Formats: sequence, structure tokens, C-alpha cells
Amino acid sequence: MKLGILKAYDNKAHKNYIKACKDLKIDYEIIDIFSPNWIEFIQNSNCDGFLHRAPNDIFEFKTIFDERLYFLKNKLKKPVYPSFEETYIYENKRLLSYWLDINKIPHPKTRVFVKKDDVKQYLNNLSTKDFPLVLKSSIGAASTGVKILNTKKAVLKYANKIFGRFNRAITFGLLRYKKIYGIPIPLFGRIQKHYMIIQEFKKIKWEWRIIRIGDSFFGYQKLLTGKFASGSKKVGYVKPPLELLELVKEITEKGKFNSVAVDIFETKNKEYLVNEIQSMFGATLKTETFFLDNKETKIDFSYDSDIYAPELYADGKFGRFLLKNNKFIFEEGFFNQNGSFNLRVEHFLKILSELKQ
Repeated sequence: MKLGILKAYDNKAHKNYIKACKDLKIDYEIIDIFSPNWIEFIQNSNCDGFLHRAPNDIFEFKTIFDERLYFLKNKLKKPVYPSFEETYIYENKRLLSYWLDINKIPHPKTRVFVKKDDVKQYLNNLSTKDFPLVLKSSIGAASTGVKILNTKKAVLKYANKIFGRFNRAITFGLLRYKKIYGIPIPLFGRIQKHYMIIQEFKKIKWEWRIIRIGDSFFGYQKLLTGKFASGSKKVGYVKPPLELLELVKEITEKGKFNSVAVDIFETKNKEYLVNEIQSMFGATLKTETFFLDNKETKIDFSYDSDIYAPELYADGKFGRFLLKNNKFIFEEGFFNQNGSFNLRVEHFLKILSELKQ
């Protein structure tokens, strides 16, 4: 078989696909999906399927990528991995909220507003006990684009920036900043305007990340720094509850998802609530603080090695859970080479083989 590897704008993550194909001795071709000639490139290739890594920084880039992936999958009839469906809701919190609602997946109540008057009406019906509220941008990883606001006045000020005070055609939008050498730099390319996402606030103990790639399942805790777990760089390696593995199995079967990380809040009221579903995700970093069975431990995971940080620790061993005959069977070992991209390529090859048969 020959696989196409779709290269996005300035996305370097496709290089892990290259490493995975070389490890597995699979022929591949790199195609620039953002080229004006992308359709011609696809039609002239003799690839059996196409691997991709959607951009996750600029919303317009993600939208253009989704448009092209839609036509690649549904009109050019080319197999893609991850699937279009799981990619479409990736880094799009608006779409994710609709998907979770429609599929009756437990999650913090989320409302998407496209009119300022609706925001005002919503705020008028709230009391002080309904605060704080969580406000999110549609795109943004590691808690970027997330605000926790405590008053109606603060939320209305936020709304005025997004929708404009007098006319939506002249709104400047909500500008985000990034500190470089301690200096806040405005990120004009990430301005948010014309929509608001408001989510109920939940007090959480930590956030679980449960991963499914094919029939391989992994899981660990993202521990809190302040009010946030995402981006905290604190990882708790403990055996994930079977209930969470079953929940992710249900989610992936409903969505027909191939490769996802599901981030799940465990609240102080012992609820499990889905916060995010990511079709692409990075391995844990060597710079993070690790806890093995709740004990802080130094672990040297090097990005220069073939084995990235493993994604599951259970009963004193690193490994994975394999879904066999509808049961989760633990298998010891290291399975996340090249940031789990080897697993993705292996799973895609299996899918393509089944399609050919």
C-alpha cells in the first residue's frame, strides 16, 4: 500500500507520520493540502488513503482544512484518517457542544450565542448562585481562550467586545495575548468575534484523558494547577476506572471515531462529564511532573528516543488496554512510538485492508 500524508500550512506534526511510515516500511507521498492545486495533487496520486493532522491554532485555517477534507472524503471518495467526523468537531467547541447534546453524552451544560440580545436575556435570568461561568473560544488547546467570570457585568463586557457595542459590522472582537520574554504580544490572527460559548462551572478534582486508537485504550489524569487541568503539565498515572473506558467506547462507537482523546472532568460530586474530544493529541512531555499511584516520581522521557511518554499505568506496569471480545484486557509494554502515530498508521492500514477485501 501507499499512503498520502497531508501537510497543512506550517504544520510540522505530519513529520511523525513520516517516522511512523518509515518504521512500518510503508510507502508514502507528502501532499500540501493548503496548495491551490491540492485537488490536482490528490487526483494524480496513487495513494490508497490519506493521513492528516488538522491545524489547531487559527480558526480560519481549521475551517479551510475541514472544507477540503470534506470534499476529499465525500466527493473524491478517498479514505482519510482520522475520519472526517472526528476531525470536524476537533478544536471546534461550538460543534462539539451540539454533538454532545444530540448524542446525550454527559457534559457541562454549554450554550452557544450568536446574538448579544440573547446573552443579555440569559444573564437577566441568572442569580449570583449561578456564577462563576466559563467562557470559551471555539479553538484553543491547554486552556487558552478560556475565561472564568464571576459577575454579570464581566460577562456583558466580554459580550460587548465580541459582538460590538452598537453594530456587529464594526466590532473589533476579543483579542488574546501571548507573553514573549514577559511582553504581552497581541494575537490578531486569533481574534474571536460574533459568537460566545458559555459553559456552567464545575468544581473538579482532576481531568481524565482517555484515549482510543483502534482497539487500544490508554488513560491518565491531568492534575490541577489553580482552576485548570488542561495545560497544567502535571500527570497522574493511575489505573483509569472501567466506567471511563466504557464511556469512551460508547462515544467512539456512536461517532464511529478512530483516533480520539476524550478529556473527562471528575467533579467533586463524583460526576464524569466530557469536556473535550480531540482527534489529535500529543504525548505527555518529559518536562511534566509525574505521579505514579499518587506519588511524585521523576521519569526521564526523552523526545529524542523512539518511545514517547507512555499513556497508561496500571497495577505497577506501563501498557495499554486492548478491546477483545468486548472486554478490556491489559497488555504490558510501550505502544506510543512517535507520539502514538505508529498506532494510527497501523490502524489505518487495517481499515484499508478491510475496505479492499
